[in-house]
Amino acid sequence: MTPLVVDTAVAVKVVIEEEDSVHADALMQAAARGTYHLIAPDLMVLEFGNVMWKCVRRSVLTAAEAWRNIERFPFDRIAWLPTRALLPGAFSLAIRFGLTVYDGTFLAAAETLGAHLVTADRVLHRRVAADLPWVRLLGEFPMHPS
Repeated sequence: MTPLVVDTAVAVKVVIEEEDSVHADALMQAAARGTYHLIAPDLMVLEFGNVMWKCVRRSVLTAAEAWRNIERFPFDRIAWLPTRALLPGAFSLAIRFGLTVYDGTFLAAAETLGAHLVTADRVLHRRVAADLPWVRLLGEFPMHPS
């Protein structure tokens, strides 16, 4: 089983139909089959909740729909890393690439584990791709490794 760090942008695509949602679903199915061991900083839980809140606030979802998304997200399919241990690396990466510490936390998790980070955040990917080839866009990540 290959360890793989996923970020909040990927998680959102599992419950909200967006571009690349089909890839997010395929990634979750591959993890369920044992192809990948999904890992994320525990910060993702709060970020995910915050995205649902923003969707309600912007009238993209009703509060009931947002709650259903929170309830149906497969949190149990992800191994959670404590953010406290990731803070030094997250801060350094945020400074180096001009990112938020939140984004740096996902990078630090992947770097610490020697794993790929799969993201649907094109801005994050664009900022780091030249220096961190292990950061991959969701739509370009192979769902069936060779």
